[in-house]
This record gives sequence, structure tokens and C-alpha cells, in this order.
Amino acid sequence: MRDKHALGREALAALFFLALAIAATRPLTALVRTHVLGHLDVLVDLWTVHWLAMHFFDPSQIFQGNIFHPARHAVLHSDLSLGTVVLLLPFRPFIHDPVPLINLAALVALAFGGWAFHALGYAVTGDRWAGLLCGVLAAFNSHQMRHVYHLNLLTAGWLALFLLGLHRTVARPTAFSVALTGVSFSLCAQSSGYYGVAAVVLAAVFAVVHVRTLGRPRVIAALLAAALLGTLLTLPYLTAYLDARQEQGLRRNINMSAAMAFHPRQDLTSDAYAYRWLSPREGERLFPGVLALALGALAVARRRPGTLFYGIAFAVTLLLSFGPRLEVAGRTFDLPYKWLFSLPPFDGMRHPYTFAAVALFMLAVLAAIGWAGLRIAARAWAGPLMVLLAVLETLSPPPFVRAIPAGVPPAYEMIRARPPAPILEVPVFAPDTLVWAARHGLPVVNGQGSAFVPGGTRIIARLVENHWVRRAPADLDASKPALYLADIFPALYVIVPAVREPAFRPLAAAFDRSRLFAFVAEAPDGDRIYELRRDRIRAPAPGAGPRPEEEEPEGEPTPR
Repeated sequence: MRDKHALGREALAALFFLALAIAATRPLTALVRTHVLGHLDVLVDLWTVHWLAMHFFDPSQIFQGNIFHPARHAVLHSDLSLGTVVLLLPFRPFIHDPVPLINLAALVALAFGGWAFHALGYAVTGDRWAGLLCGVLAAFNSHQMRHVYHLNLLTAGWLALFLLGLHRTVARPTAFSVALTGVSFSLCAQSSGYYGVAAVVLAAVFAVVHVRTLGRPRVIAALLAAALLGTLLTLPYLTAYLDARQEQGLRRNINMSAAMAFHPRQDLTSDAYAYRWLSPREGERLFPGVLALALGALAVARRRPGTLFYGIAFAVTLLLSFGPRLEVAGRTFDLPYKWLFSLPPFDGMRHPYTFAAVALFMLAVLAAIGWAGLRIAARAWAGPLMVLLAVLETLSPPPFVRAIPAGVPPAYEMIRARPPAPILEVPVFAPDTLVWAARHGLPVVNGQGSAFVPGGTRIIARLVENHWVRRAPADLDASKPALYLADIFPALYVIVPAVREPAFRPLAAAFDRSRLFAFVAEAPDGDRIYELRRDRIRAPAPGAGPRPEEEEPEGEPTPR
């Protein structure tokens, strides 16, 4: 008989994790319209989430974007966090500004992650308090709180629901379990590439552990149907990503993965109040806490049901986190990550330590199993006390926040009234241009990417930095950025924020002397607008120097 109070319990669990999310991100909720979490990647997510939410039902535009002009697939230069965007769609008609939207995204991602791991823990143990314990330890551990600024890593709930779908499909295949597994995998993969890879690895481990059950034709058929559904839902994203990968070369050097692997000596640290005094203020904050370690070890020692899969899953994902190689006693050993990295498109990965974060998720489930197996867990007061201890153990200092100016600079609205053309605001990597781009929707050369930046954008940024920003050119028309821009863009507007950024006044004066860039107008806030006039191009003098692509960088600007 169906429990008529089940929905109410789920709602209470969701409210519990929402309250924890509000506490973990304090004081963000009180500043929801004027501030965002204080990291540059948050502005990338701000633009990304706004674009995806606005274009979710437009297949031709969802993986494009109005930044990085003229490069295509601007959205795909960062993880999408699409799993959180889906949860935001009901709120989209009521939230028009990207600032409260990204703040709601952070809260929803945290709360949903906690609730989803709670649902997984509850399904595995049959104990509601064990489920709540699992949700707290998984979604609010120190590593997650360190990366509260990275929405893709907060969007972990779909990984939990993917595992829940596998459990349900093996136990009792239904259309719902198939849909849960396939949809969860797709949203997991389209939220974080690392979680997508982890889902594939965990599915392989799950198949090995449950190989006997997989012999039942009905289970095999259901799992194949889930795999097909997940593939079909992910295919548009994967096709667009492979297109961008081929066009932009979205690959990493494996040495970057070696540098950003899990190093226990420096990464077993914590920001939680309970453990900050034990560890130095550095590393990836991957110490899981005493509760998770003790209860997880207890589950394994007692061989509780479910520990075989989650124990192996913990070990496998932890092994992947060590990166492509491991040095022991002066000898170097190749690790499975190296093989994984050799398979396109996995060669775009760069920080294997994220697989250690997935290992912590598996440890949280083990902790739930360990707790549910204790006799004391049956006492009415024991479950709430254990969850309270988990909350206190994971409680961390509040994150940094930064103020975001309201509206957009008036120069953009003035350009909107003119013939359409892309816009370049100096400098190329000015962080607030992402906020402006989300709000005005016009095509801009500016942009940021939390994963990659198009090669053309890097060239423009380097030229502008070296030849315009560091010192204003005596002859702007003969400068390399001017000639390079004129070669690429049939039409272009350039905004020089001469009052917002007083250091750019000499550059504005150089633009005023230019024939190639015609003065258009001065905005009320002092921004000066110029328009590229290709009919005024002067040929460079013989021996003027190498092409922009060939010149040696003079301190390339950092895009993030």
C-alpha cells in the first residue's frame, strides 16, 4: 500500500536542504538582487545559465551564445549546469535579471543535491534519517563548499538520481525507472563533464557488481532502453561539443592533469569549522570528516548490504583522482586516468581531483549504510542527533560575495539603435561584460570561459592588452589590434570606458585621432563609442612586423 504521507516527507526533506543551502551561502539570500558569489567563474555561470534558460526551447540557439563573436558554440566553452537550468525553468517567467537567477541557481543546486543524495541513501538503507545524513555529507562537505562558486560542481543531484535509477531498474524494471536513469544521466553529463564521465564509470562498476542480476532479460532490456534514452537526450549536446572541439581544438595537455590531480598530503584539508585548525589553509579541502570515515568504514567492516558496490565505486573514483601517473619510491606508474584521457573527448579534462569529490559522494552513501546498521539508529532521538552532528561537522565560513551594478552601461542601448554589428568593450576580458551580455543580448567580442576560450578571442585579447591597454598607441590606425580587427570584422563597435576606467582616457584620445575608427557618440556615463570604417584602412608599412597570429606574446592576459 502506498504511503500517503510520502510526498509530505519528501517536501519536508527538500525544505530542510533548502534551509541548509541558505545557511551555507549566507548572506547571499539577503542580497539576492544586488550581489553574486565572489568568484569570476560565477559570472561565466551567470551568463551561461541566463542564455540556456532563455533559449532552452530553441534547438538552433541553445548551444550558441552572444559572446566570443564570431566564434560559434560560445556556451560550450564552459560546463552547462543544464541539470540546474531545468530546475529553474518554472521560475524563468518571473525572474528576468540574471543576477537573482544565478543566485537561485546556486541555492537550488545545493538543495537539490542534498535532497537527491538523501533519496539515494533512503532507497539503499530504508532509513529516512540515514538518507538525510547521506544528503548532508554529500552535498555540504568541505570540498563542495570550497567550490560553491562553481555551479557545475554543485549540480551533483542528477548523479545521485542516476544511481537511484540503476538500483530501481535492477530491482524492479518499470517505465519510470528507465526514464529516471536515462534522463538523469543526460542531465548529469550536460551539467559537468566530470560527473558525466563518473556516471559512465559508476555504471560499469554497477554492471560488474550486479552481473548475476543482469542475466534477467527484462532487466537487460530496461537498462538498454535507459542507455538509449540517455544517449538520445545527450546526442545534440555531444554533437555540438564535438563540432566545437574540432573547430576550436578543445583539448588539454595531460601534464595539466598531473598537476591538478589529488595529492593527499596537500588536499586532505578542510574549511569546516570543526577541522580548520587541523589543516593548513591550502589544498582542495577533500578531508571528508570523522563521521563519514567512521560510519563508512563500519559499513565495509560489517559487510552491510550495498557496501560492495559503493565500496568499489569509492575505490575506483579515488584511483582516477590520482591522475595519469603516480610516483612511489622514485618509480613512476601509469594509472587508469591516462587511458581514459586518451579517449576523445575526455582529453578535455584537467583536474582529476574532481573524481575524489565523487569518491566522497560514494563515501556519504557508505556512511548512511553504516549508520542504518547500528542498533542505536532505531532509537527515536538518535537519527535527528546524528543529522545534527553532520550539519555541525560540515558547517563552514560564509563564501565571499561581490556587488553587481544594476542595468547596463548606456552605450549598449545607444548602439542598439544603430545598424547591427558586434561590440568590443575594452579590455576583452573585462568581467562585467558577461553581465552586460546577459542583460542586453547583443553580440559581443568579449567573453570568459571557465573551461576554454576560443583561439580567436585569445589573439584579440592579447593584441588589445599589449598594444592598447598597457600603453595607448601614438598611431592607433597602424596598431596591430586595429589592423587585425579590420581584417576580421566587416563592421564593429568599440566601447572605451574612459570615465568608468580613467586609465583608458589616453586610449580614447588615440581613438579620437583615428581615421579607421570613427567617433559615434559619448554615452551619459562618459563611455565613448567608435565604429570601425573599413573603407579608411591604411596599408601597413613594409616590414611593420609579423601577423598577429605569429607575434610573440608580451604577457598574455589571463581570461579567468
